[in-house]
Amino acid sequence: MLFIPLVLVPGIKNQPNRVLLLHKTGIKFRFYGWLAVIILIISGVLNIYFRGLPFTVEFFINTSYGKLLSLKLALFVVMLLVGGIHDFYFGMKSIDEMQQSLGKKFKMLARWTGMLNLLLALIIAFLGIAISRGGF
Repeated sequence: MLFIPLVLVPGIKNQPNRVLLLHKTGIKFRFYGWLAVIILIISGVLNIYFRGLPFTVEFFINTSYGKLLSLKLALFVVMLLVGGIHDFYFGMKSIDEMQQSLGKKFKMLARWTGMLNLLLALIIAFLGIAISRGGF
């Protein structure tokens, strides 16, 4: 999440084919990013199973551990939605926008959805640590 904005974009700032480099790198990272998300989903389900936690509505609503896990899962779903919009809509539109020198509307939206996704990922990581330590 940090490589493209902190390393790639500043590194190719003055390159004549920077839009192409950004597009190719984004597509390559998108594949591995979504692969990592699939692995996170599988490992999360396995963690619930191996910890012997009940996968019931009562558990997620009536226990503090379940409520914290529910919050983490809800934020994860939001992160998936924002990531999908960023990767498959705003990101692609911003590349088209930069290639045609049309404006910066989608570039700005791609930037903001990327930052929102990073913030959500950091919050989810914090909640994961809190859950592994027994909650707040």
